[in-house]
Amino acid sequence: MGRRSVYGAGRRGYNGNNGNVLGAFDAEDNNNVLGAFDNGDNDVETIFEPTENIVNTTTNRRTVRRVHPTHVEHVNRNIVRVENYYPVTQSEVEETYVEEYDCGRDLRNPCCKPVKRRHK
Repeated sequence: MGRRSVYGAGRRGYNGNNGNVLGAFDAEDNNNVLGAFDNGDNDVETIFEPTENIVNTTTNRRTVRRVHPTHVEHVNRNIVRVENYYPVTQSEVEETYVEEYDCGRDLRNPCCKPVKRRHK
């Protein structure tokens, strides 16, 4: 006997499902996928195609309002001009210091000593 695939079973049917491959999962052991296709014959070839991934996308839309406030400030500027003058005057000061000495009685041979003043 030749080899046949699950998809080629449509001529005779597979377990009486008239070529419906999904009907092959109606076998009693549906937890074992390979066992669902295995009828005990060694001439049965089982081919699994790559899994088809189906993505259901739900799109939720929302509106975000971005408010960018602007504040306008009107400035009335008053400028005060401050002028500084530095006039220069001159003056003369004459200082006189008085130093007092006690020179004793002899005019020809003076022995002078400074006199200490008391501040009052």
